[in-house]
Amino acid sequence: MSTESMKFARKILKKVSRSFALTIPMLDKEIQDEVLLTYLQDRILDNFEDEIQPPNFKLQQDLMDRVSRIFSTEDYNRNQDFKLIKENSSLIEKADLEKLTRNIDLIYQVYQSFDDQIQKISHKWLEEMNQGMQKFLNKEVNTFADLDEYCYYVAGTVGGFLTETIIYKFEIKGEQKKLLKENFNEAGLFLQKVNLIRDIREDLENRNKNFWPLKDLDVTAKDLIEPQQKEKSMAALSVMLKDLKEHIPALKKYYQALPSELNGYKKFFAVNNSLGLATLEKLENNPKVFYGKKPVKTSKLTFLNIMRAPEKYFLAYND
Repeated sequence: MSTESMKFARKILKKVSRSFALTIPMLDKEIQDEVLLTYLQDRILDNFEDEIQPPNFKLQQDLMDRVSRIFSTEDYNRNQDFKLIKENSSLIEKADLEKLTRNIDLIYQVYQSFDDQIQKISHKWLEEMNQGMQKFLNKEVNTFADLDEYCYYVAGTVGGFLTETIIYKFEIKGEQKKLLKENFNEAGLFLQKVNLIRDIREDLENRNKNFWPLKDLDVTAKDLIEPQQKEKSMAALSVMLKDLKEHIPALKKYYQALPSELNGYKKFFAVNNSLGLATLEKLENNPKVFYGKKPVKTSKLTFLNIMRAPEKYFLAYND
């Protein structure tokens, strides 16, 4: 493994995800680097799905397929794929995301040093994410079924990788393995839906699409940002939060199935989901979701309390 490549990976993580830069170092050493690199490869894929404006579906699909192929176990000359991805990284406006994408070869240098089985697990879920993201490049989220499917591809797959990795690395078997496999997707859906609910105003103002199931909610995008339609938008928010809360029991089941020796992973899971639960509480009956100047977020005091005792906060939460 190249020391310089790993240094780059750790440094760029802090630039592209404040939340994961905070929680990945909490993980058990046996899986810390693997999760870090898999997050970054997923982020590169997501950059081509989400950060190219205006969209160019044909180009995006080609580049996303190249990202997935690079991180496969296929034996081929990757130079042409690296070249095209580097050239097209300039389409990504955010400087740190562009820098990560342009340096995909450094990420791959570290990635290829991992256990072959980890690479197979990682690529299995990356390709699932790739296929699903491409499906939704030009498909609207109209219903709650669409929303669940979309969230599975962009976040449930991350939970799939994490879960399969810990099952493999820590030889988890029996009922624990069964419960982890049964509940990882709902845990992924929970966090993704928190983000999609919180970011609705920004998505409506700055993107060509949003991910609220407007057909099932019986509202329009215009309704959600017009103050005179406040009653309709707040009713829609209430329905979105009711749907979100249905995933909470699965969070507890997943956490309780984790082996006691995975202290780092348990803390990682508790921090991420405690922050999600705290954000849910701030979103409840809050018109600033639609009319505030910034996305709704938890207070600094709540954040500090969670960081002091994430598992206590997580287990004490009652809907």
